Amino acid sequence: MTNIPAASAVSFPNPGKSAAAETDRMNRRSPFLGLLAGAALVLPSLPAEAKTQQAAMPPNATSPHQADVYLLRGFADIFSTGIDEIGAELQAAGVNAHVQGHAAWRLVLNRIVADQQKNGHLPVVLIGHSLGANAAIYIAEELERRGIAVDYMATFAATGPDPLPGNVRRVVNFYFKQHGWGLPLVPGPRSHGHLENRDFSNAKDVGHFNIEKQRPLQAEVVRDVLAVVNAD
Repeated sequence: MTNIPAASAVSFPNPGKSAAAETDRMNRRSPFLGLLAGAALVLPSLPAEAKTQQAAMPPNATSPHQADVYLLRGFADIFSTGIDEIGAELQAAGVNAHVQGHAAWRLVLNRIVADQQKNGHLPVVLIGHSLGANAAIYIAEELERRGIAVDYMATFAATGPDPLPGNVRRVVNFYFKQHGWGLPLVPGPRSHGHLENRDFSNAKDVGHFNIEKQRPLQAEVVRDVLAVVNAD
């Protein structure tokens, strides 16, 4: 598919979201929420500091206004430790990356919008696992309504993703066609960006709860983000 060309300002349609669409979204999420809630009962929770702590920015960190880079964890903030690892690696590389729980997606949206309004067009990067992958697409949908492009998105094992909006330039989705929770992404009617769905059904010992912890995938995502952030 053709990549959306980079531009200092991008104009997108302003589609409205109907109540029926919101209901459909919740219906698609509910079976996975029940399964994840059950899994949470048998897995130990992380220490509170592990859920919220982010690595301190190194002395050689780039400007905090170089890009808007946000990573979103999945259910209850206890399954997506690989998201924290990616965020810490990006910070160690000098990127002002922020890690949040999926339920904070509106807060993330508001921060991106405010940053773009204050500092002009900046690259936007969204990364998410499980419900956090769904939330990354919610953010992209709302950014489209505000004329803001998403330069790069990486999603791990999305459970009920909306169709991709028209403002996402590139997305890599790691999913399971069989034997795992994680759906392929589909382009929406305005989507013309580059979409790559990568099926991990046959990957030994890789599933919904550890797909984002795979070191080769983490390294790939970090490289992709650095390429976007450091692009001239």
